[in-house]
Amino acid sequence: MRSRFLLGLLLWVAVSANGQQFIGCRQGDSWAETPMLRTTFHIDHGELRHSDLQTVVFQVSVVSLGYHEVYVNDTKVGDYVMQPAVSQLDKRALWVKYDITPYIHEGDNELMLWLGQGWGRIYGTPAVVKATVEKTVSDGECGLIYEILKTDSTWEASPSPYSYTGSWQPMQFGGERYDARVKERWRPASIYDAKDISSSRQEFAGNQIVDTLDPVGQSTLPDGSTLIDFGRVVTGWFYAVYGLMDSGQAVTMEYLDHLEAKPPFIETDVFVSDRAPYNIFRNRFHMHAFRYVRVKGAGVGHARALQISAVDPYGGATFECSDPRLNAIHDIVKYTFSCLTFSGYMVDCPHIERMGYGGDGNSSTNTLQILWDVRSTYANWMQAWHDAMQPDGDLPYVAPTFRTGGGPYWQGFVVKAPWRTYLNYGDRLLIYRHYNDMKRWLGYIERHSVDYILQPWPDNEHHSWFLGDWAVPEGVDKGGESVLHVSSCFISDCLADMVQMARMTGHPDDAQHYAAWRRNLNVSIHRHFYHPETHTYANGTPLDQCYALLIGVPPDSATAAAVKAQLIKDCHGKYRDHIAAGLMGVPIFTEWCISERQTDLMATILRQEDYPGYLYMINHGATTTWESWDCGRPGKEDRSRVHNCYNGIGVWFYQAVAGIRPDPEQPGYRHFFVDPQPVDGVSWVKAAKPTPYGTIGIEITGSKLKLTVPENTTATVFPNTSHERTLSAGEWTLSL
Repeated sequence: MRSRFLLGLLLWVAVSANGQQFIGCRQGDSWAETPMLRTTFHIDHGELRHSDLQTVVFQVSVVSLGYHEVYVNDTKVGDYVMQPAVSQLDKRALWVKYDITPYIHEGDNELMLWLGQGWGRIYGTPAVVKATVEKTVSDGECGLIYEILKTDSTWEASPSPYSYTGSWQPMQFGGERYDARVKERWRPASIYDAKDISSSRQEFAGNQIVDTLDPVGQSTLPDGSTLIDFGRVVTGWFYAVYGLMDSGQAVTMEYLDHLEAKPPFIETDVFVSDRAPYNIFRNRFHMHAFRYVRVKGAGVGHARALQISAVDPYGGATFECSDPRLNAIHDIVKYTFSCLTFSGYMVDCPHIERMGYGGDGNSSTNTLQILWDVRSTYANWMQAWHDAMQPDGDLPYVAPTFRTGGGPYWQGFVVKAPWRTYLNYGDRLLIYRHYNDMKRWLGYIERHSVDYILQPWPDNEHHSWFLGDWAVPEGVDKGGESVLHVSSCFISDCLADMVQMARMTGHPDDAQHYAAWRRNLNVSIHRHFYHPETHTYANGTPLDQCYALLIGVPPDSATAAAVKAQLIKDCHGKYRDHIAAGLMGVPIFTEWCISERQTDLMATILRQEDYPGYLYMINHGATTTWESWDCGRPGKEDRSRVHNCYNGIGVWFYQAVAGIRPDPEQPGYRHFFVDPQPVDGVSWVKAAKPTPYGTIGIEITGSKLKLTVPENTTATVFPNTSHERTLSAGEWTLSL
């Protein structure tokens, strides 16, 4: 038994890649997709005991290429599911440590690892695993670590009843096939050489089953199949109990996010019976996004939907006001995030692509980070972006990488995510860890700029297209000049953040360079894209106009005032008080409305019940936000009904209506501003915003404001007015 001596407080122990071997289950010339691997180990009498001065802990560290579950003595360890988080699996695997002390006993114990290939189907890696069991004896200051066992060829392997039905490619995810006739067939495990794949500790906390839904409706369709309605879209697993079936009889389960969904937007599972008196199906190493399940081949005795997420849909920040229409928009946005945030990243949609798009991330990060503490999600996601970066600084549009469409706004996630994580949580880790990645990407941008204006780059093996805004409503021109204009505005926006991060990390020369670059870029944006005769930039869309205003492009106050007036005029006239933005435009227009106190303009837009708008979605049965404003419209391509295009609006409820804004000088809400912006027709507001220091509380009724300031924080209320005050921790009642 090998041992190591630890001096100092024991926090965690890194797993060495030496010694363990990746093992799996060979089936002829291929590897089993969902194998089980097992071994036994012995615990001597008294080995589990500890004194008041010493603790004994047994832990297993698991590195799998694909998903895994850990079982000790036939009991699953922990509540987390679909472990590990995503990673750039051809370069990096993540190790996860489990405390198995409560699951073991004196004498012989069995350890079983159940694997699923998962994302390995994209990267060409089989379902294999390496693991180590260690015993730690510690007095809190020093301790000994004993290696109990590790994966090697002495383990046993067996196929399991599960297999995959799809390729895991976009629109081809398929599902799982469970063949109850497949029984355990144990044989020696096979060794897999994964020498080019490194391993590192998983920082993401993990996925859990956060809700269980019973059907709200169940009916028989004309073809004899059963349609189950769970009342809202969920991302997760399906569980069903079927009655007596013949051996080999198959049940097909089709998953729909709306009733009109058609292939390839439908995923499918299959259950094959072995003639048991009752038959149970539940997903294990795959999940779906669905409201409806169409079951063919057997009657359904009982069914449930198990929602899987990294966040609690009922927890986090809360908002409510006297206008039920605004509440409905807030609530659908918040709930949608609980369907999109899992496995250490935030996806565009959970079923069609399941990709970590940087554009969707940039559009939604501020809202998501206001709602929940998702620092571990961003730590994992940024690691994937680091691994996806090319030597010249080029990036794909998604991480982990896959060739998709997008543009600079998608790649620039590597700059925006660390800065926003710092702003919302006061956590500098991602800035220090990824500063060189940001710098390298900006070098790539600089080489693709002419007269400081970013130019389209060619398609390559990592990405295609060069987009500005995306998924805009009908009548909004996102092409032409707008693409280069808003992309260059975004680079200016990134440079503003980089100036701050360069100073923070001790790079004054970089800060000076980025500040000068930004000044010259803003001048060039105005010279290339401003049309003085119409007081518009580029195509004059709300995004074209408000982004130039936000980053300070207009050279003087008169020009800025004229652009602002034209923007407001077009919002009311040309766009009929309706939303006129897409994935990129929604969060930027929202930010502009907050900074300019345009609450009535935003509220008017949000309250529109016809196309395009959030209430249009809700009035057409949406329980999560859509991929396109056009979904369901005659003659328009139908897309996902659970998507991350338009969720950046969520910031407005907290920063404008409730008035809670972080202070970049004291981030993480160590100091924050409270400046509610009145909304016509809203008589009361109630909001709660968790922070690293406690929960900020806001209650507005008429002209009274009740404010809760958490311990160890301060709040400045009504900044830049004659009523400005800075308040310490406690409960306060103020007049508006």
